Amino acid sequence: MDIVVAAQIDMLFRFVTVFGEIATADPISAVLLLFGAVITVLSSAFFGLLVAGAALDAFGGGFSGLGRSPPPGAK
Repeated sequence: MDIVVAAQIDMLFRFVTVFGEIATADPISAVLLLFGAVITVLSSAFFGLLVAGAALDAFGGGFSGLGRSPPPGAK
């Protein structure tokens, strides 16, 4: 088990090194790498927000009625 964890940590450091080399090779590469990271983080955060909202709504803790009153015809 320790070997697997050590290998994963070693791979992580290698990835950081490789991406650092790519980012410093050319200014365009750095900009593209940055935009890719921003797009990935934003889309993952948005998806996480959607999943959290769906889970809260499914278990009855959703925010669907927060601060709203029913329409006049529904009473």
